[in-house]
Amino acid sequence: MLTFFEGRRKFTLAWLVVPAMFLFLNASAQNSLPEVSISIDAHGTLAELLEIIAKKSGVRFSYNPKKIPADEVTRYTAVNKTVSAILKDISERFGIKYTLVEGQVILKPDKRPDKPAASVYTLSGTIKDAGNGEALIGATVLIKELQTGTITNAFGFFSITIPKGKYTVSSSFLGYKDHLATVDLSTSIQQDITLDEELPVLEEVVVSNELPDVVQEITSGNTHVRPKAVEERPALFGEMDVVKSLESIPGVKLHADGSTFYYVRGGNRDQNLVLIDDAPIYNPSHMLGLFSTIIPDAVNDMTLYKGEMPASLGGRLSSVLDIRTKKGNDQNVEVWGSTGLISTKLGVEGPFRKDVSSFLVSARASTLKWIVQKVDDDIRQFDFYDFTTKVNVRINPGNRIFFSFYTGADNYFDTDNGISWSNTAGTLRWNHLFTDRLFMNTTVALAGYDYFLHSDTKTNTRWTSHISNLNVKSDFSYFIKPQSELTFGLGINGYNFNPGNLKSDTAITSVPSLSVRNSVELVLYANHELKLNEKWGVNYGARFSLWSNTGEAFEFVFDENRNPIDTLYYAKGDDYKQYVNIEPRLTVSYLLNENASIKASYARNAQNVHLISNSISPFTSLEVWLPSSINIKPQIANQVSLGYYRSLPHAGTSLTAEAFYKKMEHQIDYNAHAETLLNPLLERELRFGTATAYGIELLAKKDVGRLRGWAGYTYSRAKRKFADINEGKVYNAFYDRPHQVNLMVAYDISLRWNVGLNWTYSTGAPFSSPVSFYWYNGEEVPVYGQKNNDRLPDYHRLDMSATFKLNKNPEKRFQHSISFSVYNLYGRKNSLFVNYNKVEDSDGELHIPSNLQDANRVTSHFYMFQFTPSIAYNFKFL
Repeated sequence: MLTFFEGRRKFTLAWLVVPAMFLFLNASAQNSLPEVSISIDAHGTLAELLEIIAKKSGVRFSYNPKKIPADEVTRYTAVNKTVSAILKDISERFGIKYTLVEGQVILKPDKRPDKPAASVYTLSGTIKDAGNGEALIGATVLIKELQTGTITNAFGFFSITIPKGKYTVSSSFLGYKDHLATVDLSTSIQQDITLDEELPVLEEVVVSNELPDVVQEITSGNTHVRPKAVEERPALFGEMDVVKSLESIPGVKLHADGSTFYYVRGGNRDQNLVLIDDAPIYNPSHMLGLFSTIIPDAVNDMTLYKGEMPASLGGRLSSVLDIRTKKGNDQNVEVWGSTGLISTKLGVEGPFRKDVSSFLVSARASTLKWIVQKVDDDIRQFDFYDFTTKVNVRINPGNRIFFSFYTGADNYFDTDNGISWSNTAGTLRWNHLFTDRLFMNTTVALAGYDYFLHSDTKTNTRWTSHISNLNVKSDFSYFIKPQSELTFGLGINGYNFNPGNLKSDTAITSVPSLSVRNSVELVLYANHELKLNEKWGVNYGARFSLWSNTGEAFEFVFDENRNPIDTLYYAKGDDYKQYVNIEPRLTVSYLLNENASIKASYARNAQNVHLISNSISPFTSLEVWLPSSINIKPQIANQVSLGYYRSLPHAGTSLTAEAFYKKMEHQIDYNAHAETLLNPLLERELRFGTATAYGIELLAKKDVGRLRGWAGYTYSRAKRKFADINEGKVYNAFYDRPHQVNLMVAYDISLRWNVGLNWTYSTGAPFSSPVSFYWYNGEEVPVYGQKNNDRLPDYHRLDMSATFKLNKNPEKRFQHSISFSVYNLYGRKNSLFVNYNKVEDSDGELHIPSNLQDANRVTSHFYMFQFTPSIAYNFKFL
């Protein structure tokens, strides 16, 4: 029996020990990672990376996504690595620790005080043109291993903070060769990058853009215009024009044939701000609006923001055209210029000291006087000019100083009278790097515009209006990490307005005086661009402005019938009217895939300077500016938009589609036959109401290659409503032209021949036409119905250009070419005005009758440019 029990006990112990050993061995196996090697090439969030590891290794993970950076995007590559080695990499990169419990890998944040945080370092610098040292604005910097990147700011500066490691850095910019470099980021590095311009080729190059900006950037409603694209457009009289090149952008409508006045998304022309190096240009036109004041050869970069401008820019409802001039070639002395039928221009730029300091001087002068004097020998002066200069000095790697100056003027005089106007703008700028991630730009900008209407040149009797402002501001950019950038700043603006007074060298009596106005504006802003994850991005911010009017000044008070009932006088330095506005901005972006995205945005804008001009003629500069004050409230616009953006496989090729809706308040219009010249009660002539604009904008463009072009279509409406105009009914704005089509093509036939075509079409502009006539005291009197009840005929024209390079060798230092162009190739008669005061004689000729009682009056149209050829000679010496 004992033996039996002993044997049974041994059997029972064996039966208990074997499973225990099995459980122990199994537990040990579960508490050790599988010694398998796997390969991974993943780009996504940490959570997605862990899923991939789990599928390939069989390891299960457990973690709280709120405790570890599960949504942080990364790029991880491993070739035949063990799971232990991979988890060690992840632990160091994300600052987490892992433990193995019952076969699961538990991930927690590593909070040990002796455990250093994940090592991250910053790569920063400036991307420049290798040939002339110009900053490349909007260039792309891509870290290939992480598939993350950034773009350069308005000064070519970039900053990207990433984990320690060895990376391949790709730098690219449209029209330049890509630059590849290997960087061992074991410490923060500041390194400038130079890109070589792509030489002209006749083969079509197909390249897939790694980071298509139009898709990836978290902004909408802005368009970059390359100066070279301006040069390739056919031009009236051969004059390359920055403002007229905006015609190709959907949502932009030029005033009329040959005019540089333009309207954006249903806003008036004074709702567009033109900046040259942060200084405003109030009247960017020459020859009564035929040409703009900006010389394309002196421009480095242009960006048009259509209502959804960054928080750092503001002061207008419809658009900001941000123009950055060249800083000057800091490698070699360069001379360039051209001469044509209208003007001659010359530019010189070069280094004071290579890579350290440089200068730019450019000038343009008209050559028209001798032509117009052949037509009318009473003309004494008929000219315009522009002068631009810029100097930059690199004090050290963290500090750079820029000074730029622009002035331009127009003078048109006959024997006794004439008109003239001038623009002046100057900017002093200091760029400073506090750290490799905190960038500051401090600017002092001064701008002024003067207009003179000379009634008697012998006594120097003239009507003059004036606006000027001094702006001091500091803008900061803090590059937190590749997915997060914070911009903020503050500024103060001082304004001076003269709404028009008569001056003379002789005594003037019985002439009313208009009060000169002064205003001060304080501005604060902040903007944060953040990529939430691989798909979602958000750009949000706000602009705060405090507008204050100051004395010395006087203001009229009107009753409900606009009769003056009081005059208020303010002593010098008195603050007497303030307006506070908060202007939020928000853009949300969703990446459908690496080549397509959708974006929705909202923006509110306020405007405190107002153009007073009741003429719709494209050839008048008789205008005054007034501030928001007792009788004029700030104009306000609220705009929402939704867009689809797609990048195509060909380099520089993209498609965009944007829909917008904009509501505007406190809009300005005028009473019938309003008096705006020497009227002390000028503000009584103003009427205030609302405006609405909406539309769809489509654009396809290809910016590089042998064949380049833009194709755009816009459907948009612009409506206005004023209680005291048009019986309080809604009417079409002058710039309400529902359909607009723009096609622009440039083609390199050979290395020496380039041709360009531009075709534009738009619905005719609204105008008020008589609905009937009646006779009163023997005269025919027109009867008008609703405002803007009729339309001019539809507008369309075709322009052509051809440029022939005279050099057989494109590598020569002296390059020159001849440009031929024809404006309105098929001679379309595009109406500017409709007249109802002419009669037709027996020969079919139209003329104004000497006797207004003559009957049989006919409708006639006024046209400007039909078939208009031109030729220009261009040269560059480097």
